[in-house]
Amino acid sequence: MPEKNIAEVQRQAHSRMAQMGFTFSRDNRGFIIAAQGYLMLAGIGLLINGSLLADGASRPAFLHLFTLGFMLFMIYGLGSHMLPRFTGNPVREGVWPWWQMGLAHAGVASYVAGYLLGWHGLVIVGALLAWLSLAVFTFRVWPVLWPKKC
Repeated sequence: MPEKNIAEVQRQAHSRMAQMGFTFSRDNRGFIIAAQGYLMLAGIGLLINGSLLADGASRPAFLHLFTLGFMLFMIYGLGSHMLPRFTGNPVREGVWPWWQMGLAHAGVASYVAGYLLGWHGLVIVGALLAWLSLAVFTFRVWPVLWPKKC
């Protein structure tokens, strides 16, 4: 490969990395902070419930604070921050991450409240809202997963 082509490739790579940045965007920071909040709520709830293995009626609510709250929000925050670094393609921004975050929070809140109150319809609404947030996330990161055409 001629020297000129190597320099051009390095310049393009540097340009892509400068575009992406190394700090979290506001939406990704929000996802990570929310994940930490859900982790704390799940831990407190499981302590109040007796333990991770106690078989109380509220156990599923606290487990879903961990899985649906902590883990999903952590995936959202880290995924949309890190995936563009592999292909150099940007994640869809604008209102999309905020819709995703709103749907996910509403889903977690509905799901947990439904379990705590014994309202199975509210659990289903929470699950549907969480799935909608996953659909928005898929829409946002789909272009990232395909390499740019040269």
